[in-house]
Amino acid sequence: MNSFLELEESIAGKAGGRWVNSGNNSQLSLLAISLALVFGICGGMWEGFLPNGFLELFAKGETEGASYLNAMIFGTLSAIVITFAWWVTLTTLIKWTPQKSFTTAVLGIFSAWIIVIAVRGLSHFVLVEADWDVVWANRVLLVVGQQMTEQMTQAPNSDSCIDVLNCYGVNQNWRLWWILYPSFAIIASAYGTIGEKPMKFLVPFTVLCVLLMLVAATPSEINYHRIVPLTNLVKAMLVGYLAYGSSYYYCSISEEYKAVRLRMYIAIGAVATFFFAIFIMNPPEFVKDFAALLGGVAPQAMRDAVIAGEFVPSTLDKLAGDGIEASQWGGLFVNLIVATAGCVLGFGIGVVLAFGRQSEQPFFSFPSIALIELVRSGPLICWLWFAVFLMPDLMDPFYDAEDIIRMLLMFGIFGGCYIAEVLRGGLQAVDSGQKEAATALGLSPFQTKIQVELPNAVRTTLPSIVSVFIGLWKDTTLLFIINILDFFKLAKDLPATDLRFLGNFLEPLYVTALVFWVFAFYLSRVSMKIEKGLGLVREGGGEAT
Repeated sequence: MNSFLELEESIAGKAGGRWVNSGNNSQLSLLAISLALVFGICGGMWEGFLPNGFLELFAKGETEGASYLNAMIFGTLSAIVITFAWWVTLTTLIKWTPQKSFTTAVLGIFSAWIIVIAVRGLSHFVLVEADWDVVWANRVLLVVGQQMTEQMTQAPNSDSCIDVLNCYGVNQNWRLWWILYPSFAIIASAYGTIGEKPMKFLVPFTVLCVLLMLVAATPSEINYHRIVPLTNLVKAMLVGYLAYGSSYYYCSISEEYKAVRLRMYIAIGAVATFFFAIFIMNPPEFVKDFAALLGGVAPQAMRDAVIAGEFVPSTLDKLAGDGIEASQWGGLFVNLIVATAGCVLGFGIGVVLAFGRQSEQPFFSFPSIALIELVRSGPLICWLWFAVFLMPDLMDPFYDAEDIIRMLLMFGIFGGCYIAEVLRGGLQAVDSGQKEAATALGLSPFQTKIQVELPNAVRTTLPSIVSVFIGLWKDTTLLFIINILDFFKLAKDLPATDLRFLGNFLEPLYVTALVFWVFAFYLSRVSMKIEKGLGLVREGGGEAT
């Protein structure tokens, strides 16, 4: 009860009424809670004397066309925040807290009712007003884009093809699953090295996989056979379990330095997975030639036989044929691959530029300073236009890159320049004694920088580095300005895909906002977990004193 009274005082303020004392303080709190529950459940049933309660909101939701479950959820969520607002208001009046702490009481009441307005409005739109068929009907399109959707859903003799007589493509979705398997393995094995209780990873990971399966298996507006994604998601989940169990068991029986070495290998594996994703989507010619040498037959060379159903290409055949060119990538996949490029390539470029800027050799310092100051002086959208129009002239003699590949490089350079400045601050904070100790141990200048200075700089500046990563992730929405079919652009254009969805432009934007928030929030949680593992989160300081 004491903890509850402390919470009450922090929200509604300290009691100021003369009639409030230590003997009846708890009883007055219970009175406020009881009245708040009554008002939250019944509410405006008394001829509109009070704001709506659960019963009226539930009936309103059903009247406006919501299902029983959605109306129940809408009424429950609204009733919870209304009860909370009434509790704060009634506590303020019954105990007359403005007499003691006027500012706290007023802020508490206003904040509580603002929460009511926000939660009721949002939940009413999500559960009652919105027509989510526009999202469900295009969920594959949002994830992989138009061209890749056709590759997945229009392949003759494929489980992904619904209308067999009208299928014309070559099923290439195995490339996406080959990316998902190592990605799940890397993430799961990284969590296994942390040493926390297994259920802290296994429960959220399982929930995530089940949610993905539910999204894939939802029967409404489906344009593919559910067995394909469900089977592959189960395989990916099992790969994650196996990777986590192996990593967790190895770290539990090994000394700390071996666990640190495993984390280094996992980090290298994460970088390799990024390059593998780009590689497997559209392999170079030598890979195709090698697959052909092993007996693979390019499906594109037998297109008529494929369409007629006379030739069913195997994975080796597809590997010998054309991949999915970068110009055909789209959806959330593009945002993820570009943001990953900004993080992976950006970190590598940032390390080089940070050391280059600190170098005493003008050959290294001048170009590093010039590049950092030049890139940081302009907004990202200007550099994206530069990548579209001017970068081809610089790259054509060496490499004819498509638009998305140039975006990958531009995000890497842009992120690298900002990370370089963050790391430079961390390098300047490295204690000179550690450098002297490294020299005394016989380490070369290069070894000192890589094995002593860089780890200490990353450890110090990790929150700032993650902030740059989150900024790059959000900045991938700028891709739609240069007509790349990324997740945001596709979501914005979804209402135009079908006459049924005209005017339903808010639903896709809400989904977009949720997806971007989830990934940004996850990055921040990962950052905090790493900081805790490095010993950067310590309780104490002023509060302990």
